[in-house]
Amino acid sequence: MIWVVSRTCLVGCKKPVSINVGVVFTFDSVIGRAAKPAMEAANSDINESPAILNEIDFNLIMKDANCNAFLGSIEAYQVIEQEVVAIIGPQSSSVAHMVSSIANSLQVPLVSYAATDPSLSARQFPFFVRTVQSDSNQMNVMASLVDFYGWKEVIAIYVDDDYGRNGIAALNDELDKRMAKSFYRLPLPLHFMQSDVVALLKESKLLGPRVYIVHVNPDPQLRIFAAAEMLQMMTSDYVWFATDWLFYYHRFIRSDE
Repeated sequence: MIWVVSRTCLVGCKKPVSINVGVVFTFDSVIGRAAKPAMEAANSDINESPAILNEIDFNLIMKDANCNAFLGSIEAYQVIEQEVVAIIGPQSSSVAHMVSSIANSLQVPLVSYAATDPSLSARQFPFFVRTVQSDSNQMNVMASLVDFYGWKEVIAIYVDDDYGRNGIAALNDELDKRMAKSFYRLPLPLHFMQSDVVALLKESKLLGPRVYIVHVNPDPQLRIFAAAEMLQMMTSDYVWFATDWLFYYHRFIRSDE
């Protein structure tokens, strides 16, 4: 981001008084509640050090996408109207798809620190920059573990949005590379309730496999594992894998307890 800002200063004909950077993300979310104060602190540090931008004011213009692709698009247009040199966010892959299209058409760099959907690529969106690994990397690891232990059947539980569907599609591709396996996909609604989880886990028992891969959004209540324990599915007869959403739970929630 400093490179983007510095490049803007170099190619400009006149030294700007200030530089604006838009930030579009969900304020009231696991990642958002940690990211907002971190970005505010970084903004303050940059402005307090004249050596970084040579006494040019650095302004973050924050907008709340509220985990909504339509609202996120509106917020993206609003920050672009304020002559931002780049946009940070969003963390949601679904919102990132929409905002990436806008940023790409208007040639505004979009830097996402949490959108992991494998279908978000620089080839399709040249102005999209991802600062985290794509889900294809962790799905490669998951498939390698399944292959190493010789499990032939796997159940994938995922949230039914771009992030969930494309992540599980990447897992399916990785499993196919190794050997034919039975792969069952069980989607959860985007805003699922505990009753949805219980019904889905009961359905999964009828399928036979006892190896589960869970790919959902960060869940402070760990509802899937709570329901699995209630249904006596957390015994040594079952195997549970979780993608990096569980890392965000431990990183941003457990650390505050």
